[in-house]
Amino acid sequence: MTSPRPSRRTDFTVALICALPIEFDAVALAFDETWPGNQFGKASGDYNAYTLGRMGSQNTVLVLLHKMGKSSAATFLCGVCGGVPNPSRDVEIRLGDVIISENVVQYDYGRQYPSKFAHKTTVSDTLGMPVKKIRSFLAHLKTDFGLSELRDQIPNMMEQIQRKAVANGHWSKYLRPGSHADVLFRANYLHRHQHKRDCSCGKETVCDEAINASCADLQCDPAYYVLRRRLSSRIQEKSGRQATSDTSKSPPEVFLGTVGSGDTVMKSGEHRDMMAQQHGIIAFEMEGAGVWDEIPCIIVKSVCDYADSHKNKKWQGFAAMAAASATKAVLDMPTAPTAPTAPIATTTVSHTTETPSPAFIVPYNENPDFVGRSEILERVKDLFGHSDTYHRPGSRPRSRVALHGLGGVGKTQIALAYCYWFKERFQDASVFWIHASNVERFQKAFSDIARECEVPGHSKDEVDILLLVKKWLENKQRGRWLLVIDNADDTEVFFPVKPIVEADCRATSIGHSIPECSHGSVLITTRNKQAGLKLGLGKPPIEVEKMTESETTQLLRTLLEDESVTPAEASLLSSRLENLPLALAQATSFILENSISIKEYVGLLDKSDSSMFDHLSEPFEAVGRDTETPHALTATWAISFKHIEKQKPMASDVLYLMSFFDRQAIPKQFIWDYCHETLENALYSDDDSELGEDSENDFQIDTDLEVTQALGFLQAFSFISKAGDDLFDMHRLVQLVTRKQLADRGAMSDFATKALKIVRKVFPLGTHENRVLSLQLLPHALAVLEHSEVTIEKPLREDAWLSREVGEYFYRRRQYEAAKHFLRAADLYSKLFGPEHDTTLTVLCDLAHTYMRIDRTEEALELALKLLEADQRLRPKDTATILTDKRLTANALASLGRFGEAEPLYLEVWSNRKEILGEEHPSTLTAVDGVASLYKSTGRLKEAQELSTGTVELSKRVMGEEHPATWKRMRRLSKIYTEQGNYDQAEPLVLETLEARSRVLGESHPDTISSLKDLCDIYCQMGRVEEKQRMDRRVLEAEWADWSM
Repeated sequence: MTSPRPSRRTDFTVALICALPIEFDAVALAFDETWPGNQFGKASGDYNAYTLGRMGSQNTVLVLLHKMGKSSAATFLCGVCGGVPNPSRDVEIRLGDVIISENVVQYDYGRQYPSKFAHKTTVSDTLGMPVKKIRSFLAHLKTDFGLSELRDQIPNMMEQIQRKAVANGHWSKYLRPGSHADVLFRANYLHRHQHKRDCSCGKETVCDEAINASCADLQCDPAYYVLRRRLSSRIQEKSGRQATSDTSKSPPEVFLGTVGSGDTVMKSGEHRDMMAQQHGIIAFEMEGAGVWDEIPCIIVKSVCDYADSHKNKKWQGFAAMAAASATKAVLDMPTAPTAPTAPIATTTVSHTTETPSPAFIVPYNENPDFVGRSEILERVKDLFGHSDTYHRPGSRPRSRVALHGLGGVGKTQIALAYCYWFKERFQDASVFWIHASNVERFQKAFSDIARECEVPGHSKDEVDILLLVKKWLENKQRGRWLLVIDNADDTEVFFPVKPIVEADCRATSIGHSIPECSHGSVLITTRNKQAGLKLGLGKPPIEVEKMTESETTQLLRTLLEDESVTPAEASLLSSRLENLPLALAQATSFILENSISIKEYVGLLDKSDSSMFDHLSEPFEAVGRDTETPHALTATWAISFKHIEKQKPMASDVLYLMSFFDRQAIPKQFIWDYCHETLENALYSDDDSELGEDSENDFQIDTDLEVTQALGFLQAFSFISKAGDDLFDMHRLVQLVTRKQLADRGAMSDFATKALKIVRKVFPLGTHENRVLSLQLLPHALAVLEHSEVTIEKPLREDAWLSREVGEYFYRRRQYEAAKHFLRAADLYSKLFGPEHDTTLTVLCDLAHTYMRIDRTEEALELALKLLEADQRLRPKDTATILTDKRLTANALASLGRFGEAEPLYLEVWSNRKEILGEEHPSTLTAVDGVASLYKSTGRLKEAQELSTGTVELSKRVMGEEHPATWKRMRRLSKIYTEQGNYDQAEPLVLETLEARSRVLGESHPDTISSLKDLCDIYCQMGRVEEKQRMDRRVLEAEWADWSM
């Protein structure tokens, strides 16, 4: 059937635009009729190629894009695009699927590799809303009926195009490649030379040759494939679900969502996923933003690659044909957006010029207790251009500003204060308030606005109230207005990214129902930074942090109506409550109700963690708090926990884990270890056994991505914050509330054990060489040990080991805490292995040495005798261990002044070790040390000097001049010389020891400080005052440095 050729430009109702010849060819085959020539001509400078014809009932012009001009026809951009493989957890896009744009975002980053960026570095705002006819069509398409109508027609159109292609001699140009050709690599696995040495390819770089090579040429590793559920019929069969058809022949799926448009090709998987997550993008292409600048259009494209470095052209033909088929199917639908074929008579509508009276629809009274936050308020004024002094060269006022921060930090109160300031400042302006915690409340708020403001048409049946109010607000006759969107925490409420077969028409329109115009301002409050970034059109939200000390003092004075509250009292309370205004308001409510002082209330908080939790869970009344939002701080955070659990379960588990570490400087490595083990266990668990023995070749654990997303999510909700390179801080109260959540679920022991094992894995042996790392990890070790005492149900080896190593760290720093940890380790080992196990007795020996060092000598002697008795009974042939016990006993006796009992033990140990091991063995030298120390303590200085001189010489030769034992022997000999008044002989020994310790151990080490003090004593005895004063200063500086560590 032929149709008459149009005689006017306006007879063409549809414009189809293609950018690539292969796209153009596929669409041309979809035409039912074409008309040669172009009697209408082209404008000067127009280099586009046009084909005129009919597609279905529509007169259509097909354009091979060069440069866009204005058009009155309904415009479709048709062709191929790069798909986002998994825009959300439950959504999987595969090659050949059809993408239809709901809106377009210009990310404009240029060619993007992990280490190659184009010149532009910022993300543009969303490119406006589609025109009404397109919006109406998209609304129809999101219904089950509309979708079914479209999907049923696409295979028919594909068959028609394929028949024409074959008739034209193109047998295979548009055939669908097999499922084996649909390959997705991990986002961070780069398409580069894997084994070639003479090129510039590296872990983050790609040479020009590799860019143009195939995966087969580069030998890209199949081990980095990502398992695709829709492609794997094998998985379906193993899990008991029989595949209904060959996936290689199944029709394309259709997805509706945001399309990202840039000036060059997206070729980085990591950048693809980052942009997709940030803007809710489901596909990437290059022409949409440029076309949209001139003509609002619908993008209908098919996925030919995954927008990563592994892209190739295998799927371009089929994708071009699928897009053309989908476009033709769209045009066959009764609701297809087309232009009228002739001028339409217009009806003049009389609009009143009278300025409408301003509306103020805010559910809260002004808060008389609001204080501070002046910097944030001024920042909001400046960004909106509401300030009298507004002047920001090179930028225009924003139409949207988001406030984000931890629940209870005061975002809603700031927004409320801004509403009343705005009302006073612009008395002819309107103010509206929207509760956005869910779709229903958002819609209700719009309905309230429509009813109270008597928006025309609001009472009609089947009216789209969101669209109605949006257009009403965007009308310039409304004048200036401010719209507050409060509690916009859940991105799924505004930007659900699902296949349109599952999408809720009502829900998907929420994010696009927010009005956008030059005379309106939208202020958003959210706990979720990611939501704030999206709702703020890509502009960074303002972070609302904790109050300053001066603000908390002012707030407490206002809430308590007591100007006598001192800064010290305010600091006492606010420091316990992390300077959070909601917690402070809750505290003052309790203080007033019970007529107690701030100090008494702090005493109640300090009783225990559970006591603090109970007080923070007390409900109370406050101005500016939503009736459906819990007022207690703990309940407020519970809402955030639920959002996190729903949207990112791994992030909630990470939050639970972090609550058992010290709250400051939590290493990212802890989180990586946990996530990796969790993912690995999930991959190889029995629940996933249906994946089969070969599944590890199909799926690789992307721990880095999981960690990045989990930590990013927790930062977005302000539960954690960056504290430096790969370090994170966590609010103390957040830790407390998080652990209480676990306790209520009976999961405390599980996560406490995981945290303990992670720290035990990385905590180093308590040697001097590991002192810096030990110091960094010590707070976390102490934290997990503290929690293990009360939460872990049975003793763990990790607990005992970590307790001992922490004790070793304190012992080497001569700190009393060592005894507590050795005692705990001994108790745990006793429960694990028995009271007389080798390991248990060894730790008891450590404890005895600690008691000696901290002057608990009686207890040390008691332990030493107990160890000696046990070893003689249990291992009578273990001479070395028994001699060690005897020497420990002798040390304790000598320290108590019981030299007569100690001497025979020292001599026995020396004699036995010399006989068994020889005079130069380190253990023999240690035995001599005991005898020499005894002689020194009993005034037998000549004998002590003779023995010490010999051990110093032997120690230097046998153990080395820089061995700690050599330094101790040199120090003892210098002390003997000093007691004899031989300062000239003592000084060089002390100087030599000091220089070696300072060089090897550092100036602030306790042993170095001991040598400094020895030198001070010698200079004092010798009357060398200036040198003594210089040494005194070194001692003070070293001790300060040691204390500060």
